[in-house]
Amino acid sequence: MKLHYFKNFIQHYLTSTLIDVLHSPFVFDLYQTAIKKQKHHLKFKVIENCRTNLLKNNEIVSYSDLGAGSNILSTETKKVVKHLAKAHLKPARIAQIIHQIVLKYKYKNIIELGTSLGITASYIASAIKENYPFEETNFTTIEGINDVRKVALKQFETLELSKYVNSIEGNFNVKLDDVLSNYETIDMFFIDGNHTYEATMEYFYKALPLAHNDSVFIFDDIYWSPRMTKAWEEIKQNNDVYQTVDLFFIGLVFFRTEQNRQHFKLRVF
Repeated sequence: MKLHYFKNFIQHYLTSTLIDVLHSPFVFDLYQTAIKKQKHHLKFKVIENCRTNLLKNNEIVSYSDLGAGSNILSTETKKVVKHLAKAHLKPARIAQIIHQIVLKYKYKNIIELGTSLGITASYIASAIKENYPFEETNFTTIEGINDVRKVALKQFETLELSKYVNSIEGNFNVKLDDVLSNYETIDMFFIDGNHTYEATMEYFYKALPLAHNDSVFIFDDIYWSPRMTKAWEEIKQNNDVYQTVDLFFIGLVFFRTEQNRQHFKLRVF
């Protein structure tokens, strides 16, 4: 797994498109306004303070691995919140890119698979809050572990974002169909959990009928394993997919039929 990850990291760095030779106006604008490192970090300070507190949090929670690392022998264990935070929280740089995408395209109908401790969900919700009153939005995030979800709920409360987040506990395979039934269309679908080829493809195909021309699907850890990379490559070739942007840590999928079919690799660090 690690060899695959680092091999692809080097390859990505060497083959990424330089922004000054980028010939897609849409992706160039996306880069300049959402991907390029922003100067207004002060507005993110309150969320990053929550991250800092989580990284110091000695609370012990019950934890079961429900994702790619799990197996039929997996049993519930105890974990310290700060250790979960160190292992699972999305880097601030990536979470802020997702925030800027939501803000730029005024997305309000969003589904996230994998709330974890709630930091990325807070970035999403804070972007929605900048654009809309909560009554006009529909952001659902699913977390499989009850104790972890409870920690995330505390972050939403601290950040005064609770009204903007519909938090659901449960296995993605069980809950996703019900969640999808509450949406006519999806602006953004963020898959950040259960990093297996089979699950990733299943979630993609279930949500795909609700995508519209301006939707984005975001896939986390596309180089986590050879099977995750296989899923990413197959998604790129789907007939409904017109543009993809590979940021190594996440992959962005767009459905804009007015654009040429193109696939890009861009550096974020």
